[in-house]
Amino acid sequence: MVGMIVTLIVYTAYILIISFTLWMAIDAAKQDRFWWVVIVVGVPIVGGSVYYLTEKKHEYAKAESHHIHESQTEREHEVTPSDHHHHRKGDVATPVILAEETHSKKEEPKEGNV
Repeated sequence: MVGMIVTLIVYTAYILIISFTLWMAIDAAKQDRFWWVVIVVGVPIVGGSVYYLTEKKHEYAKAESHHIHESQTEREHEVTPSDHHHHRKGDVATPVILAEETHSKKEEPKEGNV
């Protein structure tokens, strides 16, 4: 049982290291930085970490926040009116609407206007 847990932890670490290395190598390749790709792939953990700390982290600091602007609707949803009460499903009787009641009657054309 312990051996299986250790194996699972090791495989998870491998997957994380490979994923991080691929992420950094692809990012360096998109930026046309050949030597960074060589360093990241050649020394996976250290190279990817150094690339992230020297190049990628600065990009995140420059990026604008992705917060959506606040609108009147958002403020209304955040504040619950004082007269608002939550009901359980069984507390309120739901009216039954017949199919005939849902259709509105159409006006019949007048005979004088032909």
